[in-house]
Amino acid sequence: MTTPSLKPSDLQRLGATFFKLLIVVAIVLLGLEFLIHRHGVVGAEESFMFPAIFGFVAFLFIVQIGKWLRLIIMRKEDYYD
Repeated sequence: MTTPSLKPSDLQRLGATFFKLLIVVAIVLLGLEFLIHRHGVVGAEESFMFPAIFGFVAFLFIVQIGKWLRLIIMRKEDYYD
């Protein structure tokens, strides 16, 4: 049994479709932000777009920590030679 290979045009179409789906999800979530009131434990959690902003800041933090860890842990290419 062979797996069908995707052509570059198929991958571009799949990527475009996925991008459109992400845009639709983002628009729906933005609309829900205006309609649904969230009950947070802390007052900041009830602010506009808090989950999106918090998630983005957490993403930036994780990426920066990864860069620092790379500097600490990374070895030269010929380390095992």
